[in-house]
Amino acid sequence: MNYKYSEILRVPDLMNYLCIGKDKAYSLMRSRSFPSTQIGKTYFVTKENFEKWLNENAGKSIEV
Repeated sequence: MNYKYSEILRVPDLMNYLCIGKDKAYSLMRSRSFPSTQIGKTYFVTKENFEKWLNENAGKSIEV
């Protein structure tokens, strides 16, 4: 699957989308239930996988 750079979300993007701080964004990226990928020290998630995860967890309380 080919992804455009704009379809990749990083920690600052999650902070903005979810109105959470840096520590919580990193905790979420490291969570086993979150569809992120780590390359070196940098975490990424595709926008498509993020939206799918968000929809699947709608109405749930997520602890990070």
